[in-house]
Amino acid sequence: MSFQSRDRLTIEQDLFVTPAAVAAPQPSLRQRVVAAMALWRERTAARRCLARMDARSLRDAGISPAAAAYESGKPFWQRMGTLR
Repeated sequence: MSFQSRDRLTIEQDLFVTPAAVAAPQPSLRQRVVAAMALWRERTAARRCLARMDARSLRDAGISPAAAAYESGKPFWQRMGTLR
């Protein structure tokens, strides 16, 4: 019988770190703002499409009408839920 520890090694994290990953530049404030605005626009568009879907399309996608109504009513800054 073999024994395998369930505890993770702390060194394991350092094994896969490359010098490029350590020295990667952080995105600027402008880049982060642009990325956040793009994400918010995508969420808004997805929620509008979800709100326009009929009951048959929702059923085909496996989404309950109540979950679709709840998700489409959320503000753009909140992340999308599971819809199931």
